[in-house]
Amino acid sequence: MSNLVGGRSNQKMRTHMALVECAAQFVREGKSFTVAEVADSARVGRTTAYRYFPSVETLVVHATLYAATEVEKRSIDAALESKQTVEDRLRSVVEASDVTITDHDYLYRTMLKLSLNNESSDDELLPHRRGARKEVLESAIGMLRTQLGTKRYEKLIGALSLFIGIESAVVLRDVCFLSTEKAREIKVWGALAILKAALAEMDQAGGSKSAKTEDEPLAAKRIVRKPVSRKAAQR
Repeated sequence: MSNLVGGRSNQKMRTHMALVECAAQFVREGKSFTVAEVADSARVGRTTAYRYFPSVETLVVHATLYAATEVEKRSIDAALESKQTVEDRLRSVVEASDVTITDHDYLYRTMLKLSLNNESSDDELLPHRRGARKEVLESAIGMLRTQLGTKRYEKLIGALSLFIGIESAVVLRDVCFLSTEKAREIKVWGALAILKAALAEMDQAGGSKSAKTEDEPLAAKRIVRKPVSRKAAQR
């Protein structure tokens, strides 16, 4: 975002966020808007607003991503408050994410559409979805990193990411024609099954001891032979 670089960067960031937050409110309400309308709502000069967001499409992308991330984070933080076990925490994250997506379906589908369009764009003003669901999952099962080892843990996070976000909802509801309740049940079942498989794989590999050495390059184990004394060899 080149318009945030340079002098008075803190002030520029505050102005940028004021515009994004006001636009996000329009997005939450499902209302269309112009850059000028957002500028007026944020009490920012229209000329200034256009310097930050030359087109309304750019502002819509920022606002939608901001609104979706904010809503999901708030929901998941609340869901994790009283959960202790890894299984309960993972279940809560998957369920809370799905409930949020269902309640704000328009918001998430807008974000998905815009982010897909953004992938083919070279516009540096457009934000990218960077690691939000990974952070969400790590807030739930981050305590497993040491136990599983980095490689196995990262593989688990990647697999569980398939059950968080609008993409899985689109597949289960739009493609598989499942009800909201059935789709949520399958998400939870799949996430817990993968977690169970990862823990079982660790146990089969020898538990935490194997997990700690998992990140080292694989090499054939050498059999260490103790020197045999001449006297023993003559027996």
